[in-house]
Amino acid sequence: MDIPYVGCDVMSSAVGMDKVIMKQVLRDAQIPVLDDIWFYGTHWSDNPEGITALVEETLEYPVIVKPANLGSSVGISKAGDRDELRMAVEEAMEFASKILVDMVENMKEINCSVVGDYEEVEASVLEEVLKTEDILSYQDKYQGGGKGGDGAKGMESTDRVIPAPLDEEQTEDIQQLAKDTFQSLGCSGVSRIDFMIDQASGMIYVNEINTIPGSLSFYLWDPAGKDYTQLTHQLIQMALKRRREREKLTFSIDSNLFSTQSAGGLKGGKNGAKTASRS
Repeated sequence: MDIPYVGCDVMSSAVGMDKVIMKQVLRDAQIPVLDDIWFYGTHWSDNPEGITALVEETLEYPVIVKPANLGSSVGISKAGDRDELRMAVEEAMEFASKILVDMVENMKEINCSVVGDYEEVEASVLEEVLKTEDILSYQDKYQGGGKGGDGAKGMESTDRVIPAPLDEEQTEDIQQLAKDTFQSLGCSGVSRIDFMIDQASGMIYVNEINTIPGSLSFYLWDPAGKDYTQLTHQLIQMALKRRREREKLTFSIDSNLFSTQSAGGLKGGKNGAKTASRS
């Protein structure tokens, strides 16, 4: 439609949505992610014992089982043994055909927002998300923090600490990893990257990215002096910049490559020239 738009393009949105592909891209970029096992639901149905053994050889209980391409904690369960693993996988299979299993024991969850594009990025202040259970549930996110919430405030009612109580070195490390993750995935606009800190070792891991975060994560930018009006203005300017850059690209070329009138095959002739386009 040739309309400027704010945020990630199709490629970065799709990669960010698939947790398995996202981890593969980040590993290639030398960005630390949690160890995991992934498989398709049909593989589990054919060989649940073999996949269970692989999980136990690679990871340690408890593990988190999640659909590979959903968010909002839908279909996510914690499993502390084989029986719970089976139930968790079967629940996740109700929502997706690709399943991811990883470890988050003794982990602290830290979030950081990033705004920018492939050229320039900046990271927000950090937040520590507090959970009512072992994992941040759907109720925590959208129903006022666990059972009994009326859902009126949604994510605004989730308990969080801003800025996160981390030392300066950890804060800077997470902010840099957030910017590296954003650019490695080819993101644009504003996103939120969720991290896990192993409280025993202090290791920092990228957990996942939300390429279109709720409320544009403005609550992480406001403490740094960037209010909602400034944030949205910045996003609009980046959308216009991307359109200007795309206008400079060539998307079609005159070529006789596909000419059916040429007797010379791929070498072609001067007759029957056609236009070849790329999308």
